[in-house]
Amino acid sequence: MGPWGRGKEPRGNDMTASEGKQPKLGMEDGRAARRCVRDLTPGANLAGEQYVVRGKRLTPFKNKPGQYLSLTLGDRTGDIEARVWDNAEALAATFEEGDVVAVSGRVEAYKDKLQVIVGDLSRCAPEQVRREDFLATAARSPDEMLEELIGVCKSVRDPGLRKLLAVFFADGEFADRFKTAPGAKRVHHAYVGGLIEHTLNVVKICDHLCAIYPQLDRDLLVVGALLHDIGKVSEYACNLSIETTDEGELIGHIAQGYHLVAQALQEVAELSEEHRLRVGHMVVAHHGEPTMGAPKEPLTVEACALHHAENLDAQVNRFLTIMEREGGQGRSWTERDFLLQRRLFLGADTASDEG
Repeated sequence: MGPWGRGKEPRGNDMTASEGKQPKLGMEDGRAARRCVRDLTPGANLAGEQYVVRGKRLTPFKNKPGQYLSLTLGDRTGDIEARVWDNAEALAATFEEGDVVAVSGRVEAYKDKLQVIVGDLSRCAPEQVRREDFLATAARSPDEMLEELIGVCKSVRDPGLRKLLAVFFADGEFADRFKTAPGAKRVHHAYVGGLIEHTLNVVKICDHLCAIYPQLDRDLLVVGALLHDIGKVSEYACNLSIETTDEGELIGHIAQGYHLVAQALQEVAELSEEHRLRVGHMVVAHHGEPTMGAPKEPLTVEACALHHAENLDAQVNRFLTIMEREGGQGRSWTERDFLLQRRLFLGADTASDEG
């Protein structure tokens, strides 16, 4: 019986296949659709709309006593800034970051950006909140992607490397965590199932590279692709938003991932010392440069290929996410993205189509 035999099959959890798809706007479970952040427009009035509080800060007024409340409100479609001008201190004491609040107020345009001027808000009880309204999910179901990933594991020919993969992905509890973990908090694949989606994309890019460059060790490269972000399972936590754990803040997913892989390597006697070094090196070098958080630059051809494959998928996903979020607003260009340090071209046809 192989490592994915009876008793070790990845098992399901609370995130069902149906939850792996975005809920449709319209009548949902007999209730009128809530007003998503991406659908807000200047002049819109809000009456008890639910949003999760992703940022909260009291700030002194410049020209009078007292403080106003700055908020970042969000849902699965994006975030929007909000301000509470009156009774801010008393209202701020009634809820915390991470709570879902029912907001009444008005949407206004300020410096070419939307913000909500809050008239009133109140904390929502847990039974009033639907998690899928606030946490974005991958388009494909986690179970479907995990089945594909297991197939990739079985395609690895080297017995030792295949056994190394089984240490992680034949463990049902770990597989459950991996298939629903996000790929990041904001930058790329920042949604439930984002980590496994990113991992599979990187595997596919690496397979194409092996077809172009047959000198690459396909088994090593695929193992690196499958394990490079393994530390993200413990770097992030998902409730109503994606948050970085204390372990993630203090250690980070590269060090976390190398620690997990190094432990697993000790369980596989079939691996040569060189294979152990090459696998570990791919994990620590996949960010490519020290300025991007890599402890080591790629020093093997497989590590080089992995770095560029994973960065390609991350960057394309980042572009597509921004374009989807800001498209449909009658503009040819997006707002300037603070991470990319540039605006993205949506297309002149996009603007004219909305006119």
